[in-house]
Amino acid sequence: MTQDHEARIEQLEIDLAHANRTIDDLNTMVVEQGKQIDRLTRLVSQMTDQVEELAEQVLPAHQIDKPPHY
Repeated sequence: MTQDHEARIEQLEIDLAHANRTIDDLNTMVVEQGKQIDRLTRLVSQMTDQVEELAEQVLPAHQIDKPPHY
């Protein structure tokens, strides 16, 4: 091979190594974000349950009474 071809192949190998590193970094970030999303989803669900429970305790259940004209 000529020197030009070798230089081009070497540059392609360097670019590929950088691309692989970037892909690995992005994958790690996506996995961590997925864990955070799962944790936050659980927290929101727990908080929703707590708010509903508190609302039931504070606000009495609306009783359906017959209208006064009955």
